[in-house]
Amino acid sequence: MKKLNYFILLVATAVSLEAKDLKIAIVDLKVCAELSKMGKKEQEGFEALRKQMESVLGEKEKVLTDLNTKLNDADYLDSLTLEAETELKRKFRTLSQEAAQLQQQYMQMLQQANFKVVQSLTDSVTAASQTFAKKEGYDLLLNKEVAFYSADNLDVSKQVVSIMDVDYDAKLKEESAQSLKGSAPIAPK
Repeated sequence: MKKLNYFILLVATAVSLEAKDLKIAIVDLKVCAELSKMGKKEQEGFEALRKQMESVLGEKEKVLTDLNTKLNDADYLDSLTLEAETELKRKFRTLSQEAAQLQQQYMQMLQQANFKVVQSLTDSVTAASQTFAKKEGYDLLLNKEVAFYSADNLDVSKQVVSIMDVDYDAKLKEESAQSLKGSAPIAPK
């Protein structure tokens, strides 16, 4: 990825040396994700998923902690039969394995969800950047991450966010119309 970023900078530098009137701007993906309606909605969804997973894991941890307390209480263990103590230890091992497996699955789910969020935001920023560049006559829009430095006046992130919000609203309106169309009652014959 870094090689690609450096290549883009080299190309931009080479092009700018040949074309003095080149119009370049910077777009900050992070700003677009934080300020856009889509980014906020995606972040809310991701946080809800994370909290739900934490809740389920918390319940497992609570049960495990309770079992562990019982297993470490000598008086409690002395009150149990050998079979009951063995069953308690087996249950603790089983729940420990389930909790570890569940935690691993949740981490994978969160990583996949995060990847989807980043991908959809990147696609949205790219489309809005293209629209903005064509409309405003820019020759090159760079992601802020590929630049070691850029003057503040080159940042057009807020303008890109505006386009993203318009596109997002249009997409929501279209999805709403599609869902209404799909749920319309069938007229009797």
